[in-house]
Amino acid sequence: MIDFAAGYQAYQHTSVNVKASGADIHSLVGMLFDGFLDELARTEGHIQAKRHDKKAASVEKLLKILGGLDASLDQDKGGEVAVNMHNLYQFCGQALLRASLRDSLTELADVRTVMTDLQQGWQALLQHRA
Repeated sequence: MIDFAAGYQAYQHTSVNVKASGADIHSLVGMLFDGFLDELARTEGHIQAKRHDKKAASVEKLLKILGGLDASLDQDKGGEVAVNMHNLYQFCGQALLRASLRDSLTELADVRTVMTDLQQGWQALLQHRA
């Protein structure tokens, strides 16, 4: 039997690496937002299908992505905006953990709302820079 999922994951990993190798920090942050929302959709599917082991792995990926986004903040130059972003990332991380413990799609929806708003704001910023 052919494992299409493994092949797709390998393709996706390679595709992301190629994109990341030529991207500036602003594009990389955009890629993190995209990856986060993609993984969040997988997490929702794992909760619905009661695949607890895969849900846990997805939540771990989400927390790592949040860590990457948080690490990209320039606390010295970012001022209040950086502090607010940090607080939103922390809120999302805590909500992810609660959602995982409770298998709560409602709490995941709250995270999706926050992260989608941030992604859209980031995209608007990138378009304004161009």
